[in-house]
Amino acid sequence: MPGIRRTADTLAKDGVLSRADAQALVDKIARDGKVTAYEKAQLKGIITHYRTAFEPAALQAVEALLARQPTQPAGGAVALDVLTSQRPVFLGPDGNFTVHADGKPPANATERGEALFRTGELIDHATKNLFETTPPALRGKVFEQLEVSLRSLPADPNQSLQQRASVGTAMLHLLEATSEQPLRGRLLAAYGAMIEKEPDRRLQASLVFHLSNSPLAQSGDAKQVADRFITKLAPAAPPYEKWFANGNTTVNLDWQVGPEFIDGFKKSIAQKGWKEVAGAGFGATVYEKAFNDPAAGETKFRITVRGANSTGLLSKLNDASVHIMGYDGHANWGNNQVGSIRNAPQTADGGDGKLFISNLCVGKSQIDAMAKKFPNLQVTTTYGSSAVDTDIDGLAKLLAKRAGWADINPFMDRVDGQWERNNFVTPASTLVRERVLDRDNDGQADYLDKHFNYSTFNVADDTAREFRPVRQDRPAHTLDGTKINIAAQVLNTVSEFSSVHNRVNPDSKVIAAGWFEPKAGEAEVVKFERVKGPGGKDEYRMSVNASYSHMSEEALRATCVYELNRFLQSSGIQTLPAVDRKLNAVIGFAQSLDIDGGYRDNEVWKSFLGRYNLPNVDRQAIQALLDAEHHDYAGSQAMIDSLKAKLSPDVLAALAKPEVGEPVRII
Repeated sequence: MPGIRRTADTLAKDGVLSRADAQALVDKIARDGKVTAYEKAQLKGIITHYRTAFEPAALQAVEALLARQPTQPAGGAVALDVLTSQRPVFLGPDGNFTVHADGKPPANATERGEALFRTGELIDHATKNLFETTPPALRGKVFEQLEVSLRSLPADPNQSLQQRASVGTAMLHLLEATSEQPLRGRLLAAYGAMIEKEPDRRLQASLVFHLSNSPLAQSGDAKQVADRFITKLAPAAPPYEKWFANGNTTVNLDWQVGPEFIDGFKKSIAQKGWKEVAGAGFGATVYEKAFNDPAAGETKFRITVRGANSTGLLSKLNDASVHIMGYDGHANWGNNQVGSIRNAPQTADGGDGKLFISNLCVGKSQIDAMAKKFPNLQVTTTYGSSAVDTDIDGLAKLLAKRAGWADINPFMDRVDGQWERNNFVTPASTLVRERVLDRDNDGQADYLDKHFNYSTFNVADDTAREFRPVRQDRPAHTLDGTKINIAAQVLNTVSEFSSVHNRVNPDSKVIAAGWFEPKAGEAEVVKFERVKGPGGKDEYRMSVNASYSHMSEEALRATCVYELNRFLQSSGIQTLPAVDRKLNAVIGFAQSLDIDGGYRDNEVWKSFLGRYNLPNVDRQAIQALLDAEHHDYAGSQAMIDSLKAKLSPDVLAALAKPEVGEPVRII
C-alpha cells in the first residue's frame, strides 16, 4: 500500500488537489480513527509542497487533521522519537520493541524483526539517546528481550543477519545510556559475545567499530573490550605469519608501473642497491635485495617490475608465490582500480595473506569495492592525489624488521611531492576507511552508519530515492565530503577532454566546497560560486545540498557534471544555444556514467531524466557517440550536432522549452 506522501504525489499529478483528493488523503490518514505525530509531520510536508495546488475547501479539510491531538499509546507503551523519514516503533512495558501503538508484543517472528529493524534505523538517525529517560527497570527488560531476539533468529539467513545487526545496534545504544551496575556489565559482556560469535565479517567489523568509536569506550571496561577486538577491524601488521610460514625468508613483490613512470622507477631502485637478476618476459625485470635485522635475521626481497595492465593490477591475487602486489601510475578517473577489481580472479580465501599497495590518485574511492570482493586482502592506497613513487627500499627495510602498521603508516606519509601530508590509507587507518566503506550498500558511510542495513536490494526504488532529498539529522559540516571531492576532480578532468568545456575551464577551476544546509524550499542539488582565487584567477567553488548526502558517488558525480553546464550557461561564462547546452549537459552525464564502473546506468539515467524534467533522450545513442570518439571523450560541438540528428523532432522541441532541463522542485 502506498504511503501518505506517495498517495499525495499521485493525486497531484494533474496539478490540482480537489476536495475529493483531500478526502482520499483524510480517509487514508484517519482510517483507524487516529492521527499520529508521524502522520502529522508527513501531512505538514505535503501541505507545504502542494499548497498552491490545493483548492480552498480541500486545504481546509486536510488542515483540520492537524488540529487533532496525536493519539497516545495505551497500555504503558512508549512511542520512540519518530523522524519524518522513519516509520513509528514503540517500546512496550515488557521491554519489547513493537509496531503496535498499544504496546502489544510482536505477534510473530516477522513483526519482531520489523520492530527491531525500525528501532535500528531510528537509532541510526537519532540526535539523542532514545533510552536516556527510560527507567532502569525497563532498560533491564529491554536487555532481556534483546537476548530473546538473539536466541530466536529467523530461519532465512538474510533475515537472521538483519536481526542480529538490529539487536547489536540497539544493545550498544542501550549500553551507552546505562550507568548502573550490574546491568552495564551484563550488556557489555553480551555485546562482546556478539562480536566473538558473529560469523559475518562485515557485521562483525561494524559492531567492533561502533563500540571502539563510542565515547563509552574511551576508558574503563568498555575500552578493554574494544581493544580486545580491534584486530578484527584493523590488522596490527601485514600478514607476516602467512609470508614467513614454514621457514620462508623471501618476500616476492609483483609491481606494475605506468608507462610514463617505469624507466624512472627502475632507475630509482637500481640506485638504491637493488640488483637486476633476471628478465621475466614481456619487458618485465626482476630485482633482488637482502636486509638483515638483528631480531628477524635476513629477509630477501624479490620484485618483478613490469608495465601496468590497467585492468589487471590484481592479476597475481591467486599466485601463491606473490606476497605483495603494487601499482605506481595514473588512476584514469579511478577506472584502473575499478576495472582491476572487476577483472580480478575469484579467490577462495578473499585475498588472505596478500597486501596490495596502489599509489595513484584518490585510491580510497575503491576501498569499499575491494573490501566487498576481497574481505581479507590488506590494502594500502592514497587519500588524495599522489605526487611521488613508492619508496620500495624504505618499505622493504620496515618489512624486514617485521614492523607493524603503526610504524609503516608514518613512513608512507613521509613527503608527497612538495607537501607533507597524511595521504596514504593503510589497513590500520580505521577512521578514514570507515568514512569510505559502506559494508551494507545503503549509501551511508560506515562511519555514520550505526545500523547495518542488509535489506537494500530494490535497485530501481533505491536509485530513484537518490534523486529525492532526504532530511539529514546531522549538521552538514559533520557529513563526509569524499564524494564531493571526487566529483570536483572528475569535473576538472572532464573539462580537459571536452572541446566545449576546455574553452571555459582549461585550468581546473572547480574546487570542492563541501555540503551546504538547504534553506526552506530550496531545490538546488548543487551550487557553484564564482570567486577570485590566488593571483586573481577565477575559481568555481562547488557545494552540494546536504539533503542529497545519501546519493551514491556515481549518481552524484554525474549530477555535478550536468550542474556544471547549468552554472556555466546561467552565469554567462558559456554561451550555447539552449538545445545545444542541454545536450552537452546530458552527454556529460552519460560520459560520467560510462567511466564510473557502476552497474546501474539505466536506473540512474531514468531517475536523472525525471529529476531534471528531460524528455526520453536515448542513452544508447549517446553511448555510440562516446564509443566512437578518440579525442573529445567528454563532449564536442560535433557530438552535439550528431546527437541532434539522431533525436526525434518531438524530443528536440521539448528540449527547446525553458522549463525542460531544470530541476523539478521537490520539498
